[in-house]
Amino acid sequence: MIQPKRERTYALRIAGKDYTITSGDAPERVRRMGTYVDRKIAETASSGFLSREAATVICALSLADELITAQDDNTRLRRELLEARQALKQKQETNHADQST
Repeated sequence: MIQPKRERTYALRIAGKDYTITSGDAPERVRRMGTYVDRKIAETASSGFLSREAATVICALSLADELITAQDDNTRLRRELLEARQALKQKQETNHADQST
């Protein structure tokens, strides 16, 4: 039986504001996510020309771009792995057939 994740409540400070979130993820993972988002917003806002809201939206778009790029890379790598496995299987079958004759 699969055990459900035990959810915990975490306090995070992101872009100068405190947030309370509930997550079943490990504390270190939640901390890393909060730190990463806070850093990305700070980097975006460092130009000084953006409101906090605009910096947050631009940061969200940047994170979405990173996610989509990672998903595309993951899909490409899975396809390449499948192709390599198929090529290896064909080679092994050919070698086995050659040894049988």
